[in-house]
Amino acid sequence: MSMDLEVLERSDRHLRILFKNVPYPILNALRRVIMAEVPTMAVDEVIFVDNTSAIYDEILAHRVGLIPLKSDEALEKYLPPEICLKCEQPEVPSELKELCSRCFVHLTLDVRSDEGVVTVYSGDLKSDDPDVVPVSDKIPIAVLGPNQRIAFEARARLGRGKEHIKWSPVTVAATTYVAKVIIDKEACTLCGECVKVCPEKILKIEGKELKVIDEMKCSLCRQCVKVCKNEAIKINHYEDKYVLLFETTGALKPERVLNEGLKILLNKIDKFQKSLKAEGVIK
Repeated sequence: MSMDLEVLERSDRHLRILFKNVPYPILNALRRVIMAEVPTMAVDEVIFVDNTSAIYDEILAHRVGLIPLKSDEALEKYLPPEICLKCEQPEVPSELKELCSRCFVHLTLDVRSDEGVVTVYSGDLKSDDPDVVPVSDKIPIAVLGPNQRIAFEARARLGRGKEHIKWSPVTVAATTYVAKVIIDKEACTLCGECVKVCPEKILKIEGKELKVIDEMKCSLCRQCVKVCKNEAIKINHYEDKYVLLFETTGALKPERVLNEGLKILLNKIDKFQKSLKAEGVIK
């Protein structure tokens, strides 16, 4: 049985894909890998030079860490510190590890309000790598009153969602069933009650027949089943069709997120198979 897929929706930030002949546990494993193990860049440490705003250093650092950074090029240019050969050397001092050009990108921010009120935005962050910058320059960080200042240096590195959600490349990732609407034409009286209550408007009476316009839009709410007195409608789901949908933070393109997730999942399966062979469980 061959796997088949169909792209249902696509944009710069999200993908919705129909998978056929793929076991649900495998698809759910891919979803979990996408959320937790696909690496992106995010600020890990913030060193404050000056902060006279009304917001504590810790809160500012947390806000800056949650700003998604463009990471498409970073996956090719940088290594996570835990696997960097230079940083693994025992004679390398910790302060030099933090400056490693193969692991870290440095960003700075210095905004002062002399008079009036000034809003500090993500666009005020200056990166030493033009490929690793905030996905949007309109994310608010803080509001400064008169004679207030925020100045700091930040270090960004590759990380994964299982360490902290700020490294997750997606905001939403879900797998859903595909509804299977079964209509008993002999029991149906064409009363039209199911058509009225359907929130997705997927049912329609044409001539002397009740028809399903688009099963893919069915949300499995079963409102039509509840109002049908003759039990002419049954809602089930297909055993060989599932939908994977996710929305990215903008750090990576959706296609890149899917591709990296598949690589990681296949690598895990390969390692698991090798360990089973080593233990003699399989040949």
